[in-house]
Amino acid sequence: MRFSVLGTVLMAAILSACTTTGGSSVSKSGVIADAKNLVTVSYQCQDALGREPHYSAIESSETVLKGLGKSADEADSTVRGWLRAVIASPKQPADLDAKTCKDRLLTLAEKVRVGYEALSKRR
Repeated sequence: MRFSVLGTVLMAAILSACTTTGGSSVSKSGVIADAKNLVTVSYQCQDALGREPHYSAIESSETVLKGLGKSADEADSTVRGWLRAVIASPKQPADLDAKTCKDRLLTLAEKVRVGYEALSKRR
């Protein structure tokens, strides 16, 4: 139950309509890299937080990719590729504790949200 709140917060952070400032140095590739990091960290945090935040990160990242011009199939394929790369990596990430996971996920989600909104305002 408490982890469903984190999943909701992740989704809200990505899709929030809050006003942001300072988007002049944001690039499309930077937002995509941040979305990839969000998915990667959420994968690392499954033991500490469960699977729901991971699923929320995947869904949010796909939403951002679609908003940046990728088709639904391309967004899905891209995120699946990120996950395959993490899973296949010979060096698996260290387990993170719940507090560290929450902090990192919320920070990354906010970074993706701010970057996405800055790019959306340019259009």
